[in-house]
Amino acid sequence: MRLAAWLSALFLVVLGAKLWIIQVYGTALPYWDQWDEAGLWFKPWLEGHLAWGTWFAPHNEHRIFFTRLLDWFVLRLNRQWDPRLQMTINAFIHAGYACGLACSLWVFNGRKHEGRICFLLLPFFALPFAAENTIHGFQSQMYFLSIFSVIAMVGLGFGSPGRGWWLGGLAAAVMSLFTMGSGLLASLAVMGLVCLRMLKQRGITQKNLATLGAGSAVFITGLILQLSAGHGPFRARSLLIFLDALAGNLAWPFGDQPVMLCLIGLPLVITIVKYFRLDFKDPRVAEFVLTLGFWGFLQAMALAYGRAYLGNSSRYLDTLSTLPIAGLASLFILGESADFRRFPRRLVVMLAVVWVAVLFWGVWRISRTAMEDYKTLANYLQWSKRWSLVEEENVRAFVATNDRRYLPDQPLLAIPYSSADRLAELLRDPKLSAILPSACRPPLQLEKDEKSDASFVLDGCPPDKPKQEFTRVWGSYSANGANKTGAFVSQPLSAALPKLIIPVGCGTSLEGIRLQLVEQQTGRRTELNPKTPGRWQTIIVTAPANPFRLEITNQNPNSWVAVGDLSEMGRLSYDALLLLDHAAGILVVGLCLCVWLTGLAVVRRGIGIGDDGFVEILILLVALVALAKVWSGRNFDATGLACNLHKKLAVEFTSTGDLRSAEMHFRAALWLQPDDPETFCHLANALLHDSNLEKNQAREEAVSDYKVALRLKPDFMEAKNQLRALGVPATE
Repeated sequence: MRLAAWLSALFLVVLGAKLWIIQVYGTALPYWDQWDEAGLWFKPWLEGHLAWGTWFAPHNEHRIFFTRLLDWFVLRLNRQWDPRLQMTINAFIHAGYACGLACSLWVFNGRKHEGRICFLLLPFFALPFAAENTIHGFQSQMYFLSIFSVIAMVGLGFGSPGRGWWLGGLAAAVMSLFTMGSGLLASLAVMGLVCLRMLKQRGITQKNLATLGAGSAVFITGLILQLSAGHGPFRARSLLIFLDALAGNLAWPFGDQPVMLCLIGLPLVITIVKYFRLDFKDPRVAEFVLTLGFWGFLQAMALAYGRAYLGNSSRYLDTLSTLPIAGLASLFILGESADFRRFPRRLVVMLAVVWVAVLFWGVWRISRTAMEDYKTLANYLQWSKRWSLVEEENVRAFVATNDRRYLPDQPLLAIPYSSADRLAELLRDPKLSAILPSACRPPLQLEKDEKSDASFVLDGCPPDKPKQEFTRVWGSYSANGANKTGAFVSQPLSAALPKLIIPVGCGTSLEGIRLQLVEQQTGRRTELNPKTPGRWQTIIVTAPANPFRLEITNQNPNSWVAVGDLSEMGRLSYDALLLLDHAAGILVVGLCLCVWLTGLAVVRRGIGIGDDGFVEILILLVALVALAKVWSGRNFDATGLACNLHKKLAVEFTSTGDLRSAEMHFRAALWLQPDDPETFCHLANALLHDSNLEKNQAREEAVSDYKVALRLKPDFMEAKNQLRALGVPATE
């Protein structure tokens, strides 16, 4: 019962933490290699000529069969390709793997220490040091690699040949070959386990021989399947470079201080020495921990050879964390050792606590770095969010205009793929367009029906509540500043997906305003209910099953209403968005469960600072600090972060003379936070200096923006001075 409760806490904390990161930093756009999935995988499937060999076809050095299978299955269910949905599913997979690893360690440790095991695993799964795997939907292969490898080590290494567990481990070893190029290392780790037993037993048994043969067969198969993808420049070119990279990998999370590998590897080294002692009581737990550590060591070696010149890119850190996890697990073995019992128990506990504290501090340090300001690649989350905003604006502009100029080849990350021409080809493909994410597919365009009156016009919204750029809007606000009453009826629309995303803007009063989708065949009505008057917002509703019209009625002469083109969304995509909105709550529940379970353990062991009680009290304190930290940040303003990044991007583009891009990002910032006079003023400045715009048009738009800035901030001297310079009275 306690194990189930602790596994639930572990699962919820890991899931909530990863969902929170996805909510704040994730993007709806597929990222780089993920577009190959569309061109080489989804497109042939949609056209009905997907060959079986494509399932196992190379992707760089890897054969990612299980990633392709998962993505295809999710696409079939959702009917839409959605990276955020993929990220959400990956979060469930990784949280499940954390629980599976915790359960394995619990079983091998004699079915005890469930609370400490789960607590010690939490930082390695909940903290965002491996950010790429969390916020890119295409990274499930990293999780499949770990899952199948651990199953292979447990099944092949500890099952009886020919029995269920052993056969399952053999199957997992084979499956690991189709996750990542380093999948063959699981079988090599099992072979290392057999050699370890042979050295201890000074002989070989029939069971070990069968396992060694099976592992060798899988490893040789993996070598045959190995690929070279033209990544030779990334490989270590000398033994010295390889050893330097390996030392950094083995010292993780202190990769910048290779000498720390002596500290990180110390518990495993002591465990190996004790394993070969004749009086060692329980070799099974040591064998599992050492096999896990050996697999982590092999992964570190593979990265040191194959990616010596890339450094520890965050997508590799989930595998590099395996060695420290094995070191943590070895502490339970050493704690039961008779040699250590000769020392004062409290001294042994304190040394273990210090070692764990140093390790956790290292993990926390690189996780904090990943979330800091976007200036370098080391600050990956904000760095990635910054570039994803650039990519989103450029892709949205291209989809709306079909203008190739909006897909610039430079800077490198201005678009989410390496080739602008290829990306344009994929975005224009009619088959792919039917499954593309909402962010990169044409919307359902609203066209005015003859039943409408003249009160609704294109772009009918006030200048201080600007519409999203490249979005068509029908609204009741006229150019002379008056709000008109009347009705709008769209021409019939049909939705291919079950959810609709509808941008709605309205004035400060909703009285007398009604928006609804009316199904033509049945007359069934779906009400659209804006929740926040005075600004734009997004409403998501279930799409009518049959052709429908959008009907708007405005009987309020003191307010305005406007609606933009409708975007489609899959049902699972909508469920994922709901789940992401509750990410912080899931994390809080998981941490509360940790606090409750630890508190029960403290009460059960006694409140005194005894040997075991001291550890439990430390865990309780850490859990309380984490809970307080999460609770204080539960309302983190993700919209504000995106808005600030848009404004910083606009300033940077202005400094480089790219005023068109600057204007795009100023307008994107205003779409998110329209009550910002400084941004209106900056946008007006950019318009006046944009040589690509017709002068009278630029002047007219700039004057309008300066006046909006003054309405929002009447004493705004910069706006007043600019208006005077243009010969316009600085009045509202």
